[in-house]
Amino acid sequence: MKNATGIPSIPDLPEEIVEDIFSRLPVNTLLRFKCLGKHWGTLFSTPRFISEHLNKFSSDPDANYVLFDTWGRTDLIPMRNLSRVINLNQPRDFYYNAVGSVNGLVCLTSNDFYKPICLWNPLINQCMFLPLPNIKRPTLVSVGFGYEQHSDDYKVMRVINYCNGRQETKLEVYSTKSGSWRKVKNDVYIKVKNAVYSTNCDAIVEGFTYWFITNENGLKTALASFDLRSEVFSIIPVPEVLATESYSLRAMNSHGSLALLAHSSEDEFNKCLEVWVIEGGGGAEGVWQKKSTVNIGFDFSRHWGLTSGFTVVEKAPNMLFLVDLRTEQSRKIGEIDIRRVFYYTESLVSIEGFEPVPSQ
Repeated sequence: MKNATGIPSIPDLPEEIVEDIFSRLPVNTLLRFKCLGKHWGTLFSTPRFISEHLNKFSSDPDANYVLFDTWGRTDLIPMRNLSRVINLNQPRDFYYNAVGSVNGLVCLTSNDFYKPICLWNPLINQCMFLPLPNIKRPTLVSVGFGYEQHSDDYKVMRVINYCNGRQETKLEVYSTKSGSWRKVKNDVYIKVKNAVYSTNCDAIVEGFTYWFITNENGLKTALASFDLRSEVFSIIPVPEVLATESYSLRAMNSHGSLALLAHSSEDEFNKCLEVWVIEGGGGAEGVWQKKSTVNIGFDFSRHWGLTSGFTVVEKAPNMLFLVDLRTEQSRKIGEIDIRRVFYYTESLVSIEGFEPVPSQ
């Protein structure tokens, strides 16, 4: 049945049922409907619909993506079809690396201090570039990203070490609600590595952002937990058995809880991963519990944890597999030279100041 414009019409259904149907459709389909008329564009832009759509896709890992940071590009691979690479329209043609992804937004930062940090929703092809921060003297900087649910605020953090050798960490926070940077008081020292590709936080978990803290021997002995609501750091020691040279650690979001993936060493091949989860909160009050030992089934050299309860492991140079940490089943992704990998939830989330990304 068609209306006067020749566009197929929807039967007279209650509005809530129509919204429920559309909230189950992928973003690219909704964008096509949006082009058909003002009504659809208005519906798909309401906070209620965006939230309902996000909640449905967040609860279905198979409907989402693996996001790869591949040395100058950031692209997607659908969880349902690991052989397909979706080449994204990058925000600009200069070099960026991914910090992390929350609710369909990706935070990108450049190794060039004078290039602005970017927030980007690749599936709606929109982004914004943040104003340059307040602290502009030569520094070592690590960037973090996260979402504060109570205030509906996405925040970007700059953890800053001065180059004079002082064991002091300055902190700046950008709020998308205020649209500006603020200096935030901080008493926790987080050593920022003087390395080109070490400029990111280590995990983003339900209102907290985490950085590993290393000792003088380079061992990961604790995590600095940044509470996005109170904007205060606390220290979480890693389990004593893991704070040794014989373990290589990755932090991850495991179904809303902070987790550690541990294996013997990045210098030695290993077939097993230990999964440790913190219980009792994401701050210093949490207690570590070893949940499982996962048999990957083959030797691997590197691993990255994903929010959805999966991990990506590297079997041989650049040969990647997706492993379900619960079932221990693995699926081949292919040969990709990556730097970091993230779980990406598709969404319609947009921030005030977002603009279309020009085609490259």
